[in-house]
Amino acid sequence: MIKKLAKKLLRCIFFTGRRYCCSVCGWHIKEYLPLSTFYTENLKKYGFKYNIEHFETLNLANYSCPICAASDRDRLYALFIGKLLTQIQNRKMQNFSILDFAPSKPLTNYIRRNIKKLNLPVLYRTADLYAEKVDDKVDIMNMMGIYKNNQFDFFICSHVLEHVKDDKKALRELYQILKPNGCGILMTPINLDVETTDESTTTDEEERWRRFGQFDHIRLYSKSDYLLRINEAGFFVRQLGKEYFGKNFFDVNGLSDKNILYVVEKKGSI
Repeated sequence: MIKKLAKKLLRCIFFTGRRYCCSVCGWHIKEYLPLSTFYTENLKKYGFKYNIEHFETLNLANYSCPICAASDRDRLYALFIGKLLTQIQNRKMQNFSILDFAPSKPLTNYIRRNIKKLNLPVLYRTADLYAEKVDDKVDIMNMMGIYKNNQFDFFICSHVLEHVKDDKKALRELYQILKPNGCGILMTPINLDVETTDESTTTDEEERWRRFGQFDHIRLYSKSDYLLRINEAGFFVRQLGKEYFGKNFFDVNGLSDKNILYVVEKKGSI
């Protein structure tokens, strides 16, 4: 009851003006919420090496939706996934399968809600090594005991690779489980000031804040090296921005021109 009243209050506060419209929950709102000061203050405290404003897909002022808590990247993903689900419906595609690693609750709710709304024959599964409420407990660096080769049509792997010890092995595993001609959203923090990928297995949280921008990250990619590693795993990668989605969609979702969606594709046939 308290949660319902809190949501109602939030809607009253943020609905007035209706400047924006969140692609995840569909609510028209006056403004988005900024990134928590927990991050910005710690980055300053530990002397993060780069300008936080130069992260490619991060909107400090318009970070999260006050209604559903979807982050800016969630809203970007929803724009693409919405197009994908509509395509599945229009083409009457059967037995389409989606695997979502380290799922975001707002985005998971969006996907499940729209699969049901459109009455789609889509299998959606969530996966994580540590989280409790997921369908599969999976180590992304070793998935062959859980999944088969060429099993999924689409995956979402967002802000995972910067956490794992062997990201190149994880990329190869992602390639293996994806069907030929399948695709996936593959995202990681990219700071445009970074010229060379910095990585270390250090467990010192202060050192991680300083070098990688977060206490549980073990690497910070340069854009060129990130693209190289994706290509080396066998993927073809597309970079989708404002030109692809349209200026209006970016504006109403509070997305800046620096927002880029990395979509990887597995070419070929079985």
